[in-house]
Amino acid sequence: MTEPSTTAPTARVAQGALRGRWTDGGGGIALFAGVPFAEPPVGDLRWKPPQAPKSWSGVREAVDFGPQCPQHDDGEGGYFQSMVRGQGFEDATLEEKLAQLRAAPAPTMSEDCLYLNVRTSNLAAGAPAPVMVWIHGGAHQNGSGSAEWYQTDALARRGVVLVTVNYRLNVFGYFAHPALSAESPWGASGNYGLQDLVAALAWVRDNIAAFGGDPANVTIFGESAGGQSVSELMASPLARGLFHKAILQSGVYSYDHRRIDDSVGDAFLAGAGLAPAGADAATLRAIEAGALLKALLTHPPRTGDFMPGADGHVLPTTVARAIVEGTIAPVPILLGYNADEGTLLYPFILGPTIPLANPSKDLAARLAAFRAYYGDDAQALIDLYGLDHPDHWVRSEMDMLGDDLFGVHARHLAKRHTAAGRKAWLYFFTRTPPGENATAGAYHAAEIPFVFDSHGPMFAPASGDAALTDAMGAYWTNFARSGDPNGPGLPAWPAYGPSDTWQVLGPEIMSLGGVRASKLDLLERRLAVTIGA
Repeated sequence: MTEPSTTAPTARVAQGALRGRWTDGGGGIALFAGVPFAEPPVGDLRWKPPQAPKSWSGVREAVDFGPQCPQHDDGEGGYFQSMVRGQGFEDATLEEKLAQLRAAPAPTMSEDCLYLNVRTSNLAAGAPAPVMVWIHGGAHQNGSGSAEWYQTDALARRGVVLVTVNYRLNVFGYFAHPALSAESPWGASGNYGLQDLVAALAWVRDNIAAFGGDPANVTIFGESAGGQSVSELMASPLARGLFHKAILQSGVYSYDHRRIDDSVGDAFLAGAGLAPAGADAATLRAIEAGALLKALLTHPPRTGDFMPGADGHVLPTTVARAIVEGTIAPVPILLGYNADEGTLLYPFILGPTIPLANPSKDLAARLAAFRAYYGDDAQALIDLYGLDHPDHWVRSEMDMLGDDLFGVHARHLAKRHTAAGRKAWLYFFTRTPPGENATAGAYHAAEIPFVFDSHGPMFAPASGDAALTDAMGAYWTNFARSGDPNGPGLPAWPAYGPSDTWQVLGPEIMSLGGVRASKLDLLERRLAVTIGA
């Protein structure tokens, strides 16, 4: 038996030497936290493509996570509260859990946020291990790669090197403006957060061998906006060759068809009184970060949140068009969604689809708007979901919202990918909270603790969850290792194909054909119209 090491783990990357820490008492899993993969995007580097990090002398301590990117507390924090409320806890337990959330210390936040974290069990430089690069969710507005439920040893114990990353968010990550476009070599601005992810992957290519990782076997994976970011990287020529497999959990960016319009940024700053219309780039970069964050609440941009969009270079076209045209990266993919994605997201949208968000509270008026939008398919959708039920139409809209935001896009990508002769594996996650009064169902993000084995005290596992956690961890790491999730002791998972077979991940793991096929078929018809396919 190997004795635990009393010496801190070290590694040398292109920029210099790092000293990390053992997570398990020594000698097993090493964590290198807060490693810079780009120069701080502050001052003159705000709203510019990420720059290569500078070298340092001596040994840099890599034991503490870097700051998270600037964001509003009501984003991810509010969603966590919804998760807790949906578990079905008794009143006293619920209040205790909510109090724990409120008492948690606020994370450090800074524009200087481009850091990543590496967790490895392969420092001894055995055979190079597969690498998994996790991209956090949060609607491109919130979140952090150092969030507690991503920072566990489970995946590293399964023999992969895990990397979690930060990227610029909201107005700091996706702001476009004529003055910024004018100084860009390709004549467009925005998409800085996506460029950060490309820079992180380039850092992984150049440095991951120092942690026992294989730069020729990199899987990118993420959930929600993280899954969407995976699809954006698949559609970006800047990321080509930097990864070899992709996992998309509840997120494909074919739902958003925006193209960069830098006049939106100009109007945003002028409307908030932060800069005159037509301001130069120096004036923009002099705006205080807190004022920009405040303006997101008081004077939101006219097209909603600042988000990724087609700019002709980072994203030559929309992700939806790239999927249809077959120009996305031809790598194996594993993807899917959860059975009740809409339950906790509905309060933010209040409609069955984003184009019909916040409609009239009158049911007849809602249905009229729905019929106008969906045309000949409207009545079939109303009937399938029960959208006209006088008592249950809210729940029906929740059901459709999950399918429309996530399910149809996952299946659409799987269909297109396999039609082009590429491999895809499609899943449907069905595990629900054990509480008798639980209302969340198999909610958005519910699968994350099963992938990372990060069931904490806030969401303690129920009977049977250990087996599902073990299976999902094995499926995910098998896929990262070989491009196929199957392995010894696991229920067989057929590759996706014309039979429309999904792997149901729940209390019982099984293969099932045609999951919600009638509903997804109609939603895909509307998607095709929107894309122009």
